Amino acid sequence: MEAYERIRQAVINEGLSQREAAQRLGHSRKTVAKALKFKIPPGYRLNELRHKPVLEPVRQLIDEWIRQNKDIRPKQRMTAHRIYGLCQDSCAHFIFCFMIWSLALCSLVLVHL
Repeated sequence: MEAYERIRQAVINEGLSQREAAQRLGHSRKTVAKALKFKIPPGYRLNELRHKPVLEPVRQLIDEWIRQNKDIRPKQRMTAHRIYGLCQDSCAHFIFCFMIWSLALCSLVLVHL
């Protein structure tokens, strides 16, 4: 945040070019351009949504359970653990992915021994 202020001050008030400000302040030219474009540093931004191969097959089912949960008294609502158990029961994909994950983990452990 302070670096952005220093960069803006050097370029706008002192009249330095973006390249000169980058060299003098020890930042890349991309950082100087971002500092002039945004008042505060932008956070991490994804270009595309990430693919979720395990969750996608049961996403609608989970959303439906959550909608139903809102109508139930608080003490009778499903917990995340219960929803996970129902997903395991209704979707063999979860079990298959867990088995693959377990095998991959075991192979990593064996490789490092």
